Amino acid sequence: MFSWLKSLFAGFQPPKPAGPPHLVQSLGPGTSPIAEAARWEGTELSVLTPVAETVRLFEVPLKGHEQCMLTYRFRIKTEALKSTVYPELWCRVPGIGESFSKGLHQKVSGTNDWISLEIPFYLKAGQIPDLLKLNLVFEGAGAVRLREIEILATPLEPW
Repeated sequence: MFSWLKSLFAGFQPPKPAGPPHLVQSLGPGTSPIAEAARWEGTELSVLTPVAETVRLFEVPLKGHEQCMLTYRFRIKTEALKSTVYPELWCRVPGIGESFSKGLHQKVSGTNDWISLEIPFYLKAGQIPDLLKLNLVFEGAGAVRLREIEILATPLEPW
């Protein structure tokens, strides 16, 4: 009992990788975004919203991934962004439902040249997702550009 209670205060310790990450899917101009607020301009995805909202970018079907860390990664460029924006990933596991990972510690605002952002989502053995939803959360009006949008999977040791 004491070790369980201690774990609550010690914080989350991510499991150790059991191998290198591999690319699950790269999203580019051939992939249509869901939101009308997002459109491809060459190799860059331009996202513009006049209000605070969650912009649904893509839904990515998955097969055969479990006991791994899924990573939603992209490069972002901002110019005079007055509010903040951060990544959000939803993962659907049949029989369990949807869970999310939010990049609250990776909020971006102001002017930034191309910087990388990524958020992880951890899956245990037996948790086999069938769908990922990739979003951007705007905490106010704004415009950003994205490129090199990827989903990676890193195998994990049992936990």
